[in-house]
Amino acid sequence: MRRAIEVQVEVQIARAPEDVWAFVSDPERLPEWLGEFRKVVKQSDGPIGKGTVLRYTIDPGERSGTMQFLEWEPGRRLAWDGPPLEWHGGAARPRGFLEVTEAGEGHTRLVCCFQPLLTGSMALLAPVMKRWLRKQRMTDTATLKTLLESSR
Repeated sequence: MRRAIEVQVEVQIARAPEDVWAFVSDPERLPEWLGEFRKVVKQSDGPIGKGTVLRYTIDPGERSGTMQFLEWEPGRRLAWDGPPLEWHGGAARPRGFLEVTEAGEGHTRLVCCFQPLLTGSMALLAPVMKRWLRKQRMTDTATLKTLLESSR
């Protein structure tokens, strides 16, 4: 059984788009604003961009997996996908994208879209997972907004 869910969160940040992009496109900074991430390490050679492979560790359970940037439009958009990460008889495949756009007067609009593909027991829990993901990502984007606006 497979089931895709989608959660999209939008936030306006009182920082220039290039500042927001620099922060959200730096994989090693993900643990600073995405709650379940503990560590992200670049595994592929070369500069960060399309094709970059990352190894991440998340809680609960100190689970580790990989993801790859499938799209990379510097200053504007990045998208990722990766193999399913197993958890309690099911799995979630990490997929999604981030978009950064000018919002006027030194502000930036950030759209974060998370589209995990759930299988096994995780697919059965899709409504619960979607509620959890929305709540978590609302908290995460609020954290990001605070971090970026307080570091001016």
